[in-house]
Amino acid sequence: MTYSDKYGNFFGRIDENGDVVVLHVEDGSPATNLDASVYPIGSRLSARYEHASGIILARAVAEYIGIEIEE
Repeated sequence: MTYSDKYGNFFGRIDENGDVVVLHVEDGSPATNLDASVYPIGSRLSARYEHASGIILARAVAEYIGIEIEE
C-alpha cells in the first residue's frame, strides 16, 4: 500500500546511507511536504513544513508511517 496524504501519494527509495528518500508516485519527484508528524534527517522542522531539497527519513520512521520502500 502506498502512503497518501493531502500532498499526494508517496513511496520511498533507499539511499547510499540506508535512509529513505521520499518521492511522489506520479512522477518520481522528491516530496517536499508530508502531512505527518515526523522529522526528516538533519532537520529541526517536521515534514509538515516545506523542505525544498526533499525529504529523507530514517527507515524506521518511513516504515512507521507506512511508506512503501523500494529495495
